[in-house]
Amino acid sequence: MIPVNSEIRFETTNLCNYSCCICPREKLTRWKGTMDNKLFFDLLDKILAESSQYKICTFSGFGEPFLDEGIFEKIKYARNKGLEVLMLTNASLLNAEKFKTLDDLGVSSLRVSFYGASRETYQKMHNVKNADIFDKIEKVLCHVSRIRRNTRLILSYNIGKGINDDDVEKWIAFWKDRTDLLEVWRPHNWIDGREYRVVQSEKLKTCGRPFNTPLQVQVDGTVNMCCFDFNGQLELGDLRTMTLEEIFKSPRYLKIRSCHESGEYEGSGLICENCDQRNKDKSDVMVYNSKYDIKERVKQVSTTYSNVIDGRERLLRPPVADSQ
Repeated sequence: MIPVNSEIRFETTNLCNYSCCICPREKLTRWKGTMDNKLFFDLLDKILAESSQYKICTFSGFGEPFLDEGIFEKIKYARNKGLEVLMLTNASLLNAEKFKTLDDLGVSSLRVSFYGASRETYQKMHNVKNADIFDKIEKVLCHVSRIRRNTRLILSYNIGKGINDDDVEKWIAFWKDRTDLLEVWRPHNWIDGREYRVVQSEKLKTCGRPFNTPLQVQVDGTVNMCCFDFNGQLELGDLRTMTLEEIFKSPRYLKIRSCHESGEYEGSGLICENCDQRNKDKSDVMVYNSKYDIKERVKQVSTTYSNVIDGRERLLRPPVADSQ
């Protein structure tokens, strides 16, 4: 009954030093804080003792991982357990020394949200006051791109209409030969957090996540069905007191799964009913990808590149420069 996927996603903090315009941080009502190391160690041990399917640990969620002062100890612990480690960040707290530590620890990829090609557009998209932060991050990322490393550098760009949409070609031209993968997206809705995408009348029965999603562990140890559910409305259970088997046999999970199997959501009360992730036509979701076919890429998660639409888990790795 546990969704078929090899990835665990840990939200070790849901605190963030940014208030990006595409992110509904002002609507976040669940508990805010940072997961202490002991809880992380205990939860990871518990997961691995119960299931052998997990091979990857991703540090992501609704916060900035570098705000977690224990992040390097957590990464080291996951690596010592034999897990591949991936990480998502806004890079505002990244420097050359921190990147070297990530590389030395064996982090496979660092995915950076970097939504501007100038100070002005970056400030507006990320809603930051510090005008120098754009230059700082650009300098660090350029340094990283030049050094010999094993950690892949991935840059992601979200388009804000009337803000940074004129910067896309400039951004691609600057970063294309400096990184291992570039992706340009139109922002999603965070289910009910924003209204960037039109929720189409013609929908898929399922987004695929109840059957093939990564294991989403939130900052307080609860398990959530979906990474887009920023407020935990699809919370399945508490990993501190429940086993994975209990969580994925819970009435909450069974209800969600049943709706996704039948395609019937009316009256269910599930936020899945009007979620843009069920849009049948996804042709306008991705604008550019430096490595992958866009039509295939929109079916995959943004971490392991496993396919969530049709249930196939295909662990695709972004090529490193031209070496693969």
